[in-house]
Amino acid sequence: MNDHARAHILPDPATEFGRAVRRRLAEEEIIWLVTVNSAGVPQPNPVWFLWTPDEDDEWGDGSFLIYHLNTAARLRSLKERPTVALHFDGGVHDLEVSVFTGDAEILDGHPAAGDVPAYNAKYTDRAARYFGKSVGEALAKYSVATRIRPSKVRGG
Repeated sequence: MNDHARAHILPDPATEFGRAVRRRLAEEEIIWLVTVNSAGVPQPNPVWFLWTPDEDDEWGDGSFLIYHLNTAARLRSLKERPTVALHFDGGVHDLEVSVFTGDAEILDGHPAAGDVPAYNAKYTDRAARYFGKSVGEALAKYSVATRIRPSKVRGG
């Protein structure tokens, strides 16, 4: 689908908010993923992520790649209630508040985190600093990959 056939999800990159969202997608290492359990209770979890812009999309729309512990309770929630929210920690000022909503898709057979070059590059320092390991070693048990394509972004 070309850029003219669909509305963009990310805010206009010419605005301060649009620039702040794109900067945080590129630079932040942690995002909060909020699922809903079977009792309807929101379950926020800090997670590592990789923002993957769509190919040939100069606007920058894309999706989040997130890996999960293969025994994580949130996997059942994602399967039963795939609509989720994601947000960064509060920013320095109001323009850095960004909330994304969308549906999660479990990616069967997706490469491991350590085998995804951009993911590996993003988290090499953090994995070494906090775990004394490579990304692949640190996330070996985080074998379930999901892709979350936002359908809405709000903040401001």
